[in-house]
Amino acid sequence: MGSDIAVVAKWKVLAIVLLATLAVSLGEAILAKGMKQSGTDQSGAIAQIRAVLNLPVIIGTLLMIVYFGLYMFALKLADLSFVLPITGLSYLIGAFMAKWYLHETVTPTRWCGALFITLGVVVVGLGEKAGGP
Repeated sequence: MGSDIAVVAKWKVLAIVLLATLAVSLGEAILAKGMKQSGTDQSGAIAQIRAVLNLPVIIGTLLMIVYFGLYMFALKLADLSFVLPITGLSYLIGAFMAKWYLHETVTPTRWCGALFITLGVVVVGLGEKAGGP
């Protein structure tokens, strides 16, 4: 029965961290779009105010705050060595967001890098200690 609880706890932490990783990936992409929309034609305080008041910047920042809250909660429930590697998935999600949401050119080298990081996440996850999160 104790191992059943550990498995449930592991899946709970995994779900929390995956949700956090999705929030930070979306937040970064939306923030990037908002910063590009705020323009580069002005400098100084006016440009900073314009950027801060941009709706995508606000939404992106809020999603990143959600990420930190979920990440802190996950760290309360599990070891850093379990939680941190899962967030590596943000590199792959970020590459997808850059390509399809921001319409950026993502080179084959960057795709390979994101894929290698994701594979590293799988390796670290498989190498987890038997006792649970």
